[in-house]
Amino acid sequence: MIEAKDKGCQTIVEATPLGLGRDLEVLVECSKKSGINIITCTGAWDGANVRGKNVPKAIRESTIDEITAVWTKEFEEGIDDTGIKPGYIKLALGDEGEIFPLQEKILRAAARTSKKTGKVIQCHIWEASSLPKAVQIIEEEQLPYDRFIWVHADGQMDMDKILEFGKKGIWLEFDTLGGAVDFTKYPQAIRKLQEEKLLSQLLFGQDSGSYWIKEDEE
Repeated sequence: MIEAKDKGCQTIVEATPLGLGRDLEVLVECSKKSGINIITCTGAWDGANVRGKNVPKAIRESTIDEITAVWTKEFEEGIDDTGIKPGYIKLALGDEGEIFPLQEKILRAAARTSKKTGKVIQCHIWEASSLPKAVQIIEEEQLPYDRFIWVHADGQMDMDKILEFGKKGIWLEFDTLGGAVDFTKYPQAIRKLQEEKLLSQLLFGQDSGSYWIKEDEE
């Protein structure tokens, strides 16, 4: 991080929610020692095929409105008793080609929290076929499209869906460049977004920062 700071990095948007390893004490120390601002998040992660494994029990057993109340309080008062307020809502869902009930619940809670707080939803959806259902849900919740970021839009680089939902107004995040085998898809996709006047909705990120600790012992 110090090296990144020396090269001009000022802020890191850190996308680890509760249940996936969010550690505010570590983030605070990293920020202090590096001089880089770190924006943490609230939310829940139910990507891959883990089926609730990384979603805290309190969220699994709560209603949509109960989750909304907790997340809204974090934005207004801070997380627990730390006084640290998250900057956005992080979700992960839909990686198996459909959105399961728990995933729908956290998405609706996120949409309602966003409407109350104005904060954006950064939503991991690797399987592009799940995006239409996710967008349908936020439409039912009457959430403005520009409060929703499709994370890993470049994962399958489904240009039909990228263009269709980009034209509705959602943000498109390309963030798998670090592990890409074929980079030729990026100039082509970016050029198409420019032609369709969607370039202002494109975000770049680097999704290459997680690892499992002692997984074989847990």
